[in-house]
Amino acid sequence: MAGGLADLDTGFPARKGSQEQQISAVYDYLVMLLENLRYILRNLSPENFNEKETLDWIGDKIQANHIVSNTIITNELYAEYGAIADLTVDELRTDYQKAARYFAGNTSALDFLYIHDEQIDFLTGTVHVEDDTPLTEQLHHRGRYFWWTDGTKTEMTSLEETPWPVTVYQYDELLKGTLRFEDYAPPGGGAVTKVPVLVLGAGYGNVLDPAKGKGFLRKGTDSFDVWLHNNAGEDRGLFIGEQYTDVVGLRKTTELDFSGWDNGSFTEEIDGGIAAAYEVDFDAQDRPVKITDGAGHETDVIWE
Repeated sequence: MAGGLADLDTGFPARKGSQEQQISAVYDYLVMLLENLRYILRNLSPENFNEKETLDWIGDKIQANHIVSNTIITNELYAEYGAIADLTVDELRTDYQKAARYFAGNTSALDFLYIHDEQIDFLTGTVHVEDDTPLTEQLHHRGRYFWWTDGTKTEMTSLEETPWPVTVYQYDELLKGTLRFEDYAPPGGGAVTKVPVLVLGAGYGNVLDPAKGKGFLRKGTDSFDVWLHNNAGEDRGLFIGEQYTDVVGLRKTTELDFSGWDNGSFTEEIDGGIAAAYEVDFDAQDRPVKITDGAGHETDVIWE
């Protein structure tokens, strides 16, 4: 080629010098532009696609530390090691600080996000330790490995091997939450739509029912629901619609003990074996006129 792609970005001829010098500069620029267009059509067109030339072209742009809008890039990018003008990707991880953590000897838990397949995962990574020794590995993703570009270890690449692999700790990842789209069927009937659902918690690790032990928050087209999927596989929570509010799994009374009634008290037991005590005030006819719970809340009893 007559010149590199970066030259086309920065080498547009300036209007200076004599008229003859300006015409000569424009002529040289047009020659370089023509050669680059021929290069693109020869190697990058769908009819004559050349993968090696494409990767070399992308590599030139990355090495120039300048990534242009609307350019499709197949290599992973670390924002800490380059400038990105505009970028659209099919997935994104925010655990880019692994390399810096290794340099600092930081083995504490690493919280990060993983965005993929129209969902956001909330994860915590803990350093894998064997025999009191943190294990390490070369930074990689989808079979692509990373190297430092030189001994200063300030820039990394996945386009070529160098003598300086990017070393990081090995992490065991635990999924603690997800924001994703799910099918939603309105309780009153209607078309099934996709709505965002927030899933919280790592759960109990049940293989047959992975939702056990996880909390859910969902805003349907005409409802708002918050619930826990318990170990019995039941949904317990609050389900709010336009014309109703259902509390599923609300504790209920299992026993009322009036054996202490003559002494002005009784007890109530609810689901889970939890007991509450109440004090009773009587009028002159020995009728209960006030019931006070353990928190001091008073309930008047009216007879007339």
